[in-house]
Amino acid sequence: MKRDRASNLFPLLLMLALAAASLWLERAVQAPEHDKSGKLRHDPDFIAEDFGITKMGASGKPEYSLSAVRMLHYPDDDSTDIVEPRLVQRHDQAAPIVIRADRGLISRNGDEASFFGNVVVVREASREHSELRMHTEYLQIVPDRDLARTDKPVTITEGRSRLAGVGMEFNNKTRQFTLLSQVRGTFDAGK
Repeated sequence: MKRDRASNLFPLLLMLALAAASLWLERAVQAPEHDKSGKLRHDPDFIAEDFGITKMGASGKPEYSLSAVRMLHYPDDDSTDIVEPRLVQRHDQAAPIVIRADRGLISRNGDEASFFGNVVVVREASREHSELRMHTEYLQIVPDRDLARTDKPVTITEGRSRLAGVGMEFNNKTRQFTLLSQVRGTFDAGK
């Protein structure tokens, strides 16, 4: 009797094993399901036109302000793309520094900003200094460390003095810059 039961169950168990194997095989060869949330696509989740933001310091005075014609935020990498950005950095005693470019990119947590295409940096004239103007095609800014750098050709003019080179690092706190290679220029000693 035991043998009859086992012989009756064997075909049923064989069918179940074959069904399980075919189900596993079907799932193994299917393409993964697409994420329909949009998080994996590089599409903007919000767009702002003619926007501006200002970061206030501990003293309640503006440290910098950023404005642009258009801003696009992307959720997949949490980056922000800006069109025709204008960044103004202010320090207590120093003249403001204004940065303009064709395009900008702000990192995920806002600790870096990169500017691309026709980048112009202007330190406005003051009683002590004439206007300083810098031109390059790419500039990376680290606002919290007051650093700016590029690996592209750069031209710096102040009054009638002119410096050019490839690659630059500028420390805004110390007001020192370093040109990294192919440096050439003229210095006007003035009066």
